[in-house]
Amino acid sequence: MNRRTYAGEADLKLLQDFNSAAIAETDHCGYLHPGDIPHHLYSGNRYYPPAEIMTIWEDDQGVAAWLLVGPRHKSFDAQVRPDLRGGDLEREVLEYADERTVELMQRYDIPGDCIYADAFRDDKARAELLVALGWEPDNELPYVLNRAEIDSIEVPALPEGYAFRAASGVEDAAALAEVHKASFGVDWTPELYRQVMESPGYAPERELVIQAPDGTFAAFAVIRYDHLNRTGLFEPVGTHQDHRRRGFGRAILMYGMQQMAAAGMELATVANFDNNEAARGLYRACGFEPWYPQDGYVKCISI
Repeated sequence: MNRRTYAGEADLKLLQDFNSAAIAETDHCGYLHPGDIPHHLYSGNRYYPPAEIMTIWEDDQGVAAWLLVGPRHKSFDAQVRPDLRGGDLEREVLEYADERTVELMQRYDIPGDCIYADAFRDDKARAELLVALGWEPDNELPYVLNRAEIDSIEVPALPEGYAFRAASGVEDAAALAEVHKASFGVDWTPELYRQVMESPGYAPERELVIQAPDGTFAAFAVIRYDHLNRTGLFEPVGTHQDHRRRGFGRAILMYGMQQMAAAGMELATVANFDNNEAARGLYRACGFEPWYPQDGYVKCISI
């Protein structure tokens, strides 16, 4: 078994193919949609060098596991090949995840006395290993993965002057940074969003927006494809705080599913925090139903 650091765009494709194959074998249980990988790596962890936070394990069959540490989130993504789940390698990966998360929190001066993990409720091997390694259930359900069959899609009409379109390219970075920031209250700047747009795995034609009459963006959704499993993913989805309660969230989701169908997707997925009632209600209104709950775990640390 060889452990190495992430080496760039070719590795991204390798890891996406790895997750697609794992999803095909396990009906998605325990595995991130391939589109989540660049999102977590280049957007969610935009402040860190990819080679510093991503580790890959390989054996004679290819990728055996990978780990992405998120120092700012005090957490990590760990994916292990289905035939190796629950064994020595998964234990090694989780032990290294603890060590590396704390190490990077120290390096970047991120305060905290706990680190966090999650596991799909049906992934018994992961849950049992976390408990064996000293993790405790935190009595919260952090995420729910939802799914919807893509059938006939009726896209709602927009108010006069509003229009659907896809991002054109980096010339839209400032407007996209603004709608992301105004949707979630996070620290997006045009420079940071341009960095995401220029990263591997990003395609402007998959960032869909509703453009307001003044040229700004009222809502957005990034759609991602898993062609092997014919499954699309929405991540992220947001509505500008000045344009809420006008149906734009549902409109951009239905428009996104229309684009997914045109690309050959048969299933759409989206996740939400379990305590986000607005997101839960929106997704149900668009035909999504809960699929896999994910349970949270916590471990005390000393920094």
